[in-house]
Amino acid sequence: MRNGGLTIGRCFDAIVDDVTSVDYREGESLAAHLKLDEGVLDVCIPAEATSTANQHLRTRQLWGTDVYTADSDIVAVLTHTGYYRPSGVMPPNLGAVRAVIRATPHPEDGYPSTSRNGIRSRSWGHIKEGCGFVVESARAVTSSGVEIDLTPNTMRRKVSPTFFPIEKEHVVHTRNSAANATGKKGLIREVTIQYNLCNEPWMKYSVSLVADQGFKRSQWTCARLRREVLYVETHHKRYELSCVPGKDGEESRFRWAASKKPLPLDKTREVGVPLPKAHVDVAADDLRWDEIHWGSNSVIIRDKEYQLARLQYLPRGK
Repeated sequence: MRNGGLTIGRCFDAIVDDVTSVDYREGESLAAHLKLDEGVLDVCIPAEATSTANQHLRTRQLWGTDVYTADSDIVAVLTHTGYYRPSGVMPPNLGAVRAVIRATPHPEDGYPSTSRNGIRSRSWGHIKEGCGFVVESARAVTSSGVEIDLTPNTMRRKVSPTFFPIEKEHVVHTRNSAANATGKKGLIREVTIQYNLCNEPWMKYSVSLVADQGFKRSQWTCARLRREVLYVETHHKRYELSCVPGKDGEESRFRWAASKKPLPLDKTREVGVPLPKAHVDVAADDLRWDEIHWGSNSVIIRDKEYQLARLQYLPRGK
């Protein structure tokens, strides 16, 4: 078997006789625990393994489409099937992700490669021995023990949440460990999912989601906007922030525009990202980055403040 996947260990007692619970760690395959007609596995993935720092996710250790080889990494498989989209950091309110998988016969035509949800699976020919597996369900478990069902996104009809959705918005206050070290009692706010003006899941606005992620230029948000467009919403209006590349070595500028009518994400991609001028009212198209000021619940564009509720990044169209 190819290297990659999981180290198996008891995570908790099986809920029913035909469910075996195993614990995820990078390094070893599930193949020895997958057997036809012997129930299902409930795989417990700790929160720290769900981010893009997971090496087996980054190196695409998965083979197949819908049905995957037994040594495919389950975090990569969940990404490919669209149960959630891994972020660069571990969500502070996530305790674990649990996936229920079932052994299944090898596909007669082997394991095809497809590109889904930002990751391409690998292909593999027909295998005579053993079995593959399918994902039957997945759920997120909060740090307080609440379980939330996740849904797959194999038809590209919606955006997979970066953080797991919750049924209603809520705020959790916890002690900030760094603040405690200096005797302060800091509070950090939970990141949640809200529904946008088209009733689709978006991330709740947080200044941490628009802040630079490191000291390297490639980790700056202004650099990210060369590849993606940021959409933000108030409770009644949608706005778009996009990069306007400079010409002949000139500094890039940024465009701030209001959508004339909020469009579903599929329609937005179809029309074009960023949106053509016919679909927006451009407030400014020559903004410098230092003219954009992000606050805890708003953004100030050339001295005009907009109260923000939600946001979503979309890849720029070609």
